[in-house]
Amino acid sequence: MRGLAESSRGRPQFPPALPAPAFGSSTVAAARMVAPAYMMPVGSGLTIPRLDGVPFEQQLWDGEQTAARIGSTFLQAGIACAEDWSAASQNPFQFVKKALDRWLAEHHAEEIRDQFHLDVTLSTTLDQYDGREDDAPTKASQLFVTVEPDSAGYAVLGPTLRLLEAAHPRLPVTFAHHFLGALNRWVRVYDHRDAQDRVDTLREWYESDPEGEEVELPDIDRCLPNSMKRRPLTERGLGQILPGVKGAGKQLIQLTVELGRVSREADRPVIDEEMSGTLIDCGAPLPSLLAVFERHDAIEGCFEDAQGMLELTPEPNLIIPLNGEDERSVRAAFGVLAVFCETLACASRLMKIMPGNESLD
Repeated sequence: MRGLAESSRGRPQFPPALPAPAFGSSTVAAARMVAPAYMMPVGSGLTIPRLDGVPFEQQLWDGEQTAARIGSTFLQAGIACAEDWSAASQNPFQFVKKALDRWLAEHHAEEIRDQFHLDVTLSTTLDQYDGREDDAPTKASQLFVTVEPDSAGYAVLGPTLRLLEAAHPRLPVTFAHHFLGALNRWVRVYDHRDAQDRVDTLREWYESDPEGEEVELPDIDRCLPNSMKRRPLTERGLGQILPGVKGAGKQLIQLTVELGRVSREADRPVIDEEMSGTLIDCGAPLPSLLAVFERHDAIEGCFEDAQGMLELTPEPNLIIPLNGEDERSVRAAFGVLAVFCETLACASRLMKIMPGNESLD
């Protein structure tokens, strides 16, 4: 069939005829054959495909477009760094996670970890708290930063209160008021008030059962120091007394006042009606800190006996809603989270210098 051996470059040109060799020469067969290059023109035939430059691994993630949009907004807001893209192996989920880890590291994560055991989560839904399974596609425009404790931190107040009482009788309750108040603004602290509520609840249960056994309940009021039964000093009164406080007591009061100031630099986000509906079946948040007056006192006993904390899925200690496609919303949300981190870092520094807490694990 004509044209079968033709290439796209035109008909090949054969070399001129070779002179006939002498009879009996060993080159007769070779002289009558054409070189292979002339039998198959260049460019014709099949070629083996090459994989140079093609990635050896292809990946697909469910929701990757949402994660990519969030990562892009985080870049614009200064939360993420472009250099993390390669380190994340171009995985948008890992990129966002690295951005959050980097940001937390820059905002005292290690210092906070010394006293508090918290998990910070970025999620597109709160459904994990109401037990629903929502198959609707996730949206980058609806995000939540949540904070939950793995376990409660531990603070002993008694030695600090005794040290401050020597300087002024109303300094101990003023210290406790600022310390507990600043932390309760952002996380749940289990203290003598929670323990008393637990005892009151147990008393009602036992009294409602006339055939029940008589049970001795913890006496919370008995473990409450007398200095805690006084009124806290006002800001003006504290300012008048502070110059006369010396040594470690002055440092404790100054850092406590700083803790209160930092904790008020942002407002805690308000939970709207929709989020409240999502959390309606949840229990109270788990405590991020247990504050006792002495080790193994009645407050700690009530805390350890409060098994009901885990009967229902607990609410997060903190929920910060944000729009993952809006740079201003991301900046505002992380501004609130920055105040939260600064508050806990300040509390961590304070707890390290509080007498009686130096040897706590």
